[in-house]
Amino acid sequence: FTVIGYTLTSTGLSKDHQDKDTLPEWSDYVELFMKGLKSVLIGISLFLPAALVIFATVGSVILSPALSMILGGIPVDNWDDLAAGNFSEIEMNHWLAQNWEEFIPLITNAAPFIILGVVLGFVAFYLMPAALLGWLKEDRMTAAFSIDNLKKAISLDYLVNWLIVGYLIGLVNSLLQWLPVIGAGITMYVGGIFSYMVF
Repeated sequence: FTVIGYTLTSTGLSKDHQDKDTLPEWSDYVELFMKGLKSVLIGISLFLPAALVIFATVGSVILSPALSMILGGIPVDNWDDLAAGNFSEIEMNHWLAQNWEEFIPLITNAAPFIILGVVLGFVAFYLMPAALLGWLKEDRMTAAFSIDNLKKAISLDYLVNWLIVGYLIGLVNSLLQWLPVIGAGITMYVGGIFSYMVF
């Protein structure tokens, strides 16, 4: 959280570091930690609708009477093995080959909600920079979710920048992933500052 807070402060958008050309000092760790924590809470809030849809869908499939009937086809003798993870891959493949058609109604019923959850997650991921920038600029958590602020993401410039930033950060990450721990840290810090300055 402290590193995330420092990264966000380094962009120069926060009120305590506006219009400065130098990196901020590594000081006031509590404030940096709180800034990182708030940014994570904003991200969780944005992804909450997607998570609720997906978890509710998966939960309804798991608790579905249809799934109980399908799983009821597994011989009782094998339940202990299945629970212990000792059900062999060959036996599982054989059972799935015999019963795969039973899963089709479950999958077709759940698919629209899973797709909706993925779309909501993608929208949240897309809006994240706009939300964080609005919060950094105004230093109010509510600014992250204001319609006026989020409308700024509905533009061709924002979309192009979002795609370019995502591609470049992915490229840097793939180049630095051979450095354990440090590579991810460099990508997170440099990528964070670069992306938020671009936006």
